Amino acid sequence: MKQDEKNALNGVGKAFIALGLVLLGIKLDLLGLGSPSEYFRWEMIFAFFAILALFNLNLVLSVIFFAIGAYFLMPDMNIVLPEIIKNIFWPSLLVLAGIEFMLKPWRCRSNTQKK
Repeated sequence: MKQDEKNALNGVGKAFIALGLVLLGIKLDLLGLGSPSEYFRWEMIFAFFAILALFNLNLVLSVIFFAIGAYFLMPDMNIVLPEIIKNIFWPSLLVLAGIEFMLKPWRCRSNTQKK
């Protein structure tokens, strides 16, 4: 039996940990945005879901969520991307998402065969 099936509150615990890490980053001003009200914007939703995906050991999805959130937060953090990165950002993100969707059924099949 998988760990998630044993403990029904496992997902709730992961959500609380992710929320706590996001709030810790806000209090410590890790992104350099300034006041805490600057952190409560729609871009931070991607950071929250990225942390949740990381706890579920879904690395590709976590990278995708972090990349989307960081892309939209960069102007506020005074980070300037080189032109080549701006040109390949969205296409490479779409390729990563496509690979994730293609590999997901394969991973699920290999996990069910182990049982």
